[in-house]
Amino acid sequence: EVNPETSARLSAGVTVALGVAAILLPYFFSTLAVMMLAAVVLASGAVALLRVLTARRAGIPAGVFGPWAQIVTGVVLLAWPDLALWLVALLLGGGLIAGGILALLALRGSSVINPPLAERILPWAQLGLGVLLIAMGAAGSALLLGVVLGLALIGSGLRQWRLADLARE
Repeated sequence: EVNPETSARLSAGVTVALGVAAILLPYFFSTLAVMMLAAVVLASGAVALLRVLTARRAGIPAGVFGPWAQIVTGVVLLAWPDLALWLVALLLGGGLIAGGILALLALRGSSVINPPLAERILPWAQLGLGVLLIAMGAAGSALLLGVVLGLALIGSGLRQWRLADLARE
């Protein structure tokens, strides 16, 4: 008979180990995540296409552009996962740059004479991180995704372990 406490701790240990692996091997885990997303997009497009074709056979006018766009997107991302990682870097980096510029403009237009040091440094740091993320491209977003995913998995595993300890008491 399997002890629930032991299986909960084993699950927690595996979750923490996967989190550490995601941090140590961010490119592998990020590429795997993109490929899983691409498979879901491809399958969703195929199901949508089947529904549209069934509706057309029943005489209901339905467009096939959306499902075909999903299928093509899924195939492209499965074949070229770096494209998605590069787009993530471009979009996140661009957002960071825009946010940094807006914060600097707001600080400049502010009536505060001597703002706190953090308010002067953070917009520049945000702007710099945006430039760095775009410059690193797919590798930068893979690193970011791997670290965020890894920390989330480690936190989840530690919570599972703590819950197993609480259940024992």
